[in-house]
Amino acid sequence: MNELVSYEPATGAELWRGKVSDVDHEISVARASWAQWAAAPLNDRIDKLRSFANRVKVDSDKFADMIARETGKPLWEARSEVETVINKVDISIRAYAERTPQRRIDGKPGTRNALRHKPHGVLAVLGPYNFPAHLPNGHIVPALLAGNAIVFKPSEKTPAVGQMLVDYYHKAGVPSGVVRVVQGGPETGKALSASPDIDGLLFTGSAQTGIALNRQFATRPDKILALEMGGNNPIIVWDTNDIHSAAVLVVQSAFMSAGQRCTAARRM
Repeated sequence: MNELVSYEPATGAELWRGKVSDVDHEISVARASWAQWAAAPLNDRIDKLRSFANRVKVDSDKFADMIARETGKPLWEARSEVETVINKVDISIRAYAERTPQRRIDGKPGTRNALRHKPHGVLAVLGPYNFPAHLPNGHIVPALLAGNAIVFKPSEKTPAVGQMLVDYYHKAGVPSGVVRVVQGGPETGKALSASPDIDGLLFTGSAQTGIALNRQFATRPDKILALEMGGNNPIIVWDTNDIHSAAVLVVQSAFMSAGQRCTAARRM
């Protein structure tokens, strides 16, 4: 497969067309750009990520429209996804400040110990189709904030949303070499995860794929691996005077996003 095409599920109209990416090339570009980004002052990275959030906010209607059209979501749900993309920046900045300050640690007499945090390097991000902007963005924002470079593969079902997300980063001033997009199908994802030139992988998707990645990285403790997979969630109903509201909540939990949520009720 040399070309990837995305169609609107509601109408069959073509939304996006592009070439399948060269994984090795995209990783090499990210590797060459990473050091300068990692060496930049934290405040510079924060400013660019806030600029990214502002650009998404200004363009929120257009972005939500693309999410709705490419995933088949209702527009109101796509709009809520755009809001989470915007809000992730400030959430990550607060979390970074709480978790990564330099600390001096008491040691033996005559010694000084300090804890500092450093970026990992080039991180691959594999995104799912159900929240094609919010979920990969949840990996990308904190990784960029910490000084990492990103090679992001969107789902082959939502390449247009993935490309738009990356374009917003570039327009906000994040160097184009620091956030790269890799388009393609499952084989492209496998090539990215198997590359010896990535320093870690951040994944959101199915349990089956997550288990395979866990086995693949088990012998590589030098590489960071973050897995966010599906759930098998119970919803409990007990005596209630408002059975109608309970029924509405059960159905909403089970079938919002056509049930394609890790938080969806699977059993009652």
